[in-house]
Amino acid sequence: MIYEFSYDERDQYLSVYEKMLGSRKKFFENYPEWSRAFHPCPVEDDYDRRCSPFYIVGLQDGGDAVASVRIMPTTGPTMLRDEFAPYFQGCPDIISSDIWELSYFSTTADTSSLAGRNLMLDVLKTVYARAFANGIKQIIGTYPRSKLRLYRRLECLPSPICEGEINGQEFGVGVWDVSPLAVRHLAELQLRPF
Repeated sequence: MIYEFSYDERDQYLSVYEKMLGSRKKFFENYPEWSRAFHPCPVEDDYDRRCSPFYIVGLQDGGDAVASVRIMPTTGPTMLRDEFAPYFQGCPDIISSDIWELSYFSTTADTSSLAGRNLMLDVLKTVYARAFANGIKQIIGTYPRSKLRLYRRLECLPSPICEGEINGQEFGVGVWDVSPLAVRHLAELQLRPF
């Protein structure tokens, strides 16, 4: 099941929000490059509390697996501008009404399984569909380079903008183009044999 809500609406989805935070915590434990780069790495940060971001959360039917993302407009505070930019030489300051920032793309699902992959794809499809419906042309994100394995597995690689190092860990900044073709591609991936 997919849930969509803002931080200001989290009380209406409290159990889902708490599962999302628990998933973030497990994600940090499973991907220590985040914790080494940003220690301590809070599961709920100032961007959650100050910016009322939008969340898309997928819960696996009958299981505890969670997949989620946080979406923020680039016209306000963003992690790229306020946290990451100094680490990326030549990184553009992206402020646009048709570009969103994606952060906290995390999962506790086994993405090497059909159910885990489909949970992540459901979340991504929802992100793309919502973005397209709102006139968004691109989504930008910062990611540890080691996470490219996950994007390859999901066949959803970002177009790289720049790379840098944060406290000894390799990170990248990339964009995903939003289009009906991208939404269709994600839907078609779920129809393929695993």
